[in-house]
Amino acid sequence: MTLNSQEVVQKVSSHLAAHPNATLQIVAEKLGITGRDIEQILRVVEGASFEEFQENKRMALALRFLETRGSAASAPYEKNRVQPRFIVPGTTVKYKVHSLWIRKPGFSNPCPLVDLSREGLSFLADYAPKSAKLVSLLLKVPGREAALRVDGNVAYAVATGIAGYRYRVGVQFRPFAERSGCN
Repeated sequence: MTLNSQEVVQKVSSHLAAHPNATLQIVAEKLGITGRDIEQILRVVEGASFEEFQENKRMALALRFLETRGSAASAPYEKNRVQPRFIVPGTTVKYKVHSLWIRKPGFSNPCPLVDLSREGLSFLADYAPKSAKLVSLLLKVPGREAALRVDGNVAYAVATGIAGYRYRVGVQFRPFAERSGCN
């Protein structure tokens, strides 16, 4: 079976839409071509490796889901919140967990922001930091060049299946100043 490059990209994209965490080997077997061929085609047509292409597709799928679901995606958690949360379409979060034992350099890959309030936020991730862990967050809002950095503590991490992301992580912001009421 011979496929042109555009067909391969379309078929890989279609397969990843249905199975966001599929491996290169699984996609290659499904399409009946080698993983190396898929990598080469994606680099030429999309300018990205399979992993980059897959992550971009997962992010787009998650952001589209969150935009269409709106506040309904947050509904199970609303009863515990003092402040209303807002959806900021297209916003991503990078996070770094602070630990005495584990030294991971830098921040995570971008993760989709679910919602945001004065007191905290929630985002989708593949890794669930433990409750109460200190995290640093970089929020990247579309149309703004610089990312906003805030610190907080993990409030919860629950399993989810949105676009292949394994967890929804809630973070409560740390005070921005020493005195009371500064958040």
